[in-house]
Amino acid sequence: MAPPPWAFISRRGLREVVLWLLSDKPMNGAEVIRAVEELTWGFWKPSPGSVYPLLKQLEAEGLAKRREDGRYELTEAGRRAVKLIPWAKIPRPGAPRNIEEVVEELESWSMYLADVATTEPDRIAPYRERIRKIAEILQKV
Repeated sequence: MAPPPWAFISRRGLREVVLWLLSDKPMNGAEVIRAVEELTWGFWKPSPGSVYPLLKQLEAEGLAKRREDGRYELTEAGRRAVKLIPWAKIPRPGAPRNIEEVVEELESWSMYLADVATTEPDRIAPYRERIRKIAEILQKV
């Protein structure tokens, strides 16, 4: 899961999202912009005029530091700040960690495919045979 949609509404939202992203790994400004865009499925692509001043501000506040490779990483104060973000405990997007999460993901994706098959059958048509084979494999589980 990712930050809730309302997290992206304001400049403060960008601050929290950037802190959250940096808690995962060091990034430079371009990587932050791309990560936000990917996280929001293209809904929001923050401008360099928003991201780079924010990174400098986080550095000035002692929440992040710029490494020699140009990437920013959180300081201990930055890690503490992330813990204060209400939604920061939401798991990172990525691979499921256990069988229950795999089943939940499969259920969500199968519901998505069913909706696409209903509303846009031409989009799903090229994949019907592969989907059928996957369903056969799952039937054996």
